[in-house]
Amino acid sequence: MQRTAVVIGIVLFVLFTVFSREVKRGVMSQVDFDMTVKLQDKISSRFDQLMDDGAILADGVVSSGIVLGISVWGLVKKKGVRKAGVLMLPLAFATLTGIEIYGKNFVPHPGPPFFMIKRPTTIFPKFHVVQPYAYPSGHAARATFIALVVLHLTSYILRKKGTLGKYWVFGGVAGYVVFVAISRIYLGHHWLSDIVGGILLGGSLGSFTLGFL
Repeated sequence: MQRTAVVIGIVLFVLFTVFSREVKRGVMSQVDFDMTVKLQDKISSRFDQLMDDGAILADGVVSSGIVLGISVWGLVKKKGVRKAGVLMLPLAFATLTGIEIYGKNFVPHPGPPFFMIKRPTTIFPKFHVVQPYAYPSGHAARATFIALVVLHLTSYILRKKGTLGKYWVFGGVAGYVVFVAISRIYLGHHWLSDIVGGILLGGSLGSFTLGFL
């Protein structure tokens, strides 16, 4: 077990809990609104499609497939205790999903108003189950969780290679998480506080899981 990763995961989860309490109190309301207005004012509408489609890897179904694929790969490659640790991946991901669903049903933090949503037909598709609230962002949580797992796998696969490749992967993965975060705010799907909560949630469960891989 990598104790540092586990401790970081626990600390991040405590921060997530504290931050969630502050969000529930409405502490971030003005900051949330100002950030959304600024992003929608600065980013051209011609990027709407890119912002919407680009976050596909953090979609619930797609990310579930990614986690399942990584888990199967880990069971094949890992040995002994570490093979058992791989089972933490789907378990932690399921926990993440459960906390997301709980938050969006019981943390009174509505998402942006309809007039701020850039592409309402994509956030409210025909078979979409509308949840009362928006906190935390599932996209941000899943993107962060998968990013940490991918970085761990990269360090394992490229352990005998140079550091340049690792830097490129780190930059790409971190950049994608930032892209997902910005896109959710810009499109009016989430407030900044939803994104921060999602990153803390995904980071906590992701870090905790890495401690067993």
